[in-house]
Amino acid sequence: MHNSLNAGSGKLLLHALASEQSRDGPEVTQATSIRFLETSSGPLLCVTSTFGTQIYNEDGTALMFFLPMTEPAGGDSLKFHQAACFVPSLEHIVVGTWKGTLYPISAAGGQFVPVTESAPSSPTAEVADVCFCELAQAVVSVHNNGDLRMWTPQSDIYVNTDVVPNMCQAPVRVVCLGQHLIVCDGPGVLLILDAISRELKVEVTAHARWISAVTVREEMGHIVTVGEDTCLNVWAVEPTAGIISLHHSCVVTDKLLTGVALHGSGASVTAYDSDQLYHVHF
Repeated sequence: MHNSLNAGSGKLLLHALASEQSRDGPEVTQATSIRFLETSSGPLLCVTSTFGTQIYNEDGTALMFFLPMTEPAGGDSLKFHQAACFVPSLEHIVVGTWKGTLYPISAAGGQFVPVTESAPSSPTAEVADVCFCELAQAVVSVHNNGDLRMWTPQSDIYVNTDVVPNMCQAPVRVVCLGQHLIVCDGPGVLLILDAISRELKVEVTAHARWISAVTVREEMGHIVTVGEDTCLNVWAVEPTAGIISLHHSCVVTDKLLTGVALHGSGASVTAYDSDQLYHVHF
């Protein structure tokens, strides 16, 4: 995903790792997140932006559904959708919004239907990221004011059943890793919480500068982070106690790193102001 300050000049690129070929994907302006979601009907590409949420087939060649922004532009705050996750039991794609709400979309049988927007239990800031925690059977959201919130699905409504206020300063990502929740805090910190009690188990300084992206390889208990310090770090997490150790570290390129995605032999990394894709093996 490449955003630009110039209106209409953003773009989405799709990279085929097998052929090492790249091609332009769907047009996008001021995208806020891109996710591949594993649904019961197969993988889907979900793009959120200042225009709403667009759901494509896996290779981005067909638009399956569009959830537009319903609020008019303008005012003091930027309006956008941000991040998405999939809830298998309900076959919902759940999207975060600038209002701090969750917007579910039913994807049962490959048919997409918007469901009732769910509001937080108390005032909060914009959603920064969401994930589904299978152990807790809840959607987890982190917000730009540092809140962490648990949302329990009740039919078509997501009830905000728990709030951990001011968990961190500026969350970038929340992911589930077994019985742990991993919160990536922008200023360079990884927080490991118990997924049920939300007790903080470990806090580690992961990067010398801003963390820009994180992903996990759940079957191996690995967290992969990249940051503005030009480094990619792979962290191994012990599954019960949550003890964390550095498994691999390297400088990818002399640029601010902006994104990371895993593949069979390692990871692919993007960097600021670069059209290259950097491959790291570990």
